[in-house]
Amino acid sequence: MPTPPERLAALQKRFADHLRDPETHPAPDGVEARRLAIYRRLFFNNLSSLFAKNFPVVRRVLPDERWRELIGAYLAEHRATTPLFPEIGREFVRFLTEQPERCGEWPWLAELAHWQFLNTTVRNDDRDPAALAADPSGNPLDERPVLNPTLRLATYRWPVHGIRADRAAPEPAATVLAVWRMPDDRLGRLQINAVTGRLIELLKEDPALTGRMALQRVAGELDHAHPAALIDHGRTLLDDLHRRGLILGTAPD
Repeated sequence: MPTPPERLAALQKRFADHLRDPETHPAPDGVEARRLAIYRRLFFNNLSSLFAKNFPVVRRVLPDERWRELIGAYLAEHRATTPLFPEIGREFVRFLTEQPERCGEWPWLAELAHWQFLNTTVRNDDRDPAALAADPSGNPLDERPVLNPTLRLATYRWPVHGIRADRAAPEPAATVLAVWRMPDDRLGRLQINAVTGRLIELLKEDPALTGRMALQRVAGELDHAHPAALIDHGRTLLDDLHRRGLILGTAPD
């Protein structure tokens, strides 16, 4: 015979299963139907509101009925891999990525959601760019650039940063995007090319590199016919990244 804690656990599971998927899982016995309806409505609406705030463009792109279908499917079918509340947005991105057939009319939807979640991640990053030791007047070409610690890069198959509900559907186009938080807490966003992305990756991977050393590695990886020209162009690029706040300055000696 089940013990009282076991009976309670079984009741809680049946209640939760019903809230997540009332069409498949019957309600527990002895619970008033009116109260159950209130719980179901609150549960659904709270999650729908949370996702709408975290993924505003996704919400505006989808018709109301399709949005409700998507939230219902998430509740009924998705099983989160983390109990952390701030990570629930990542779970929604994973759900969209794993089930692309649910939104076949919008093949870029999962990537759009990822881009919006990446922005939220940077906004919530507790590292303070202003707290890092960096010489803002240093030379990022011949010294060691200090990257903004909140800087994130992502590569997409679609130009997700330009998707809006009132615009025509985009055409596929390989897109590299950077997002970072500036010292005044505003977000910076920038579309970059693959070479710039690789340069930033090298600087992130090895903070001991000077800008020139990183550019030399990029030139080697590309088997560039004129490495000196690439490095000369890289000087201007590093200065631009510094001006925009992706690079905070150079490391002190």
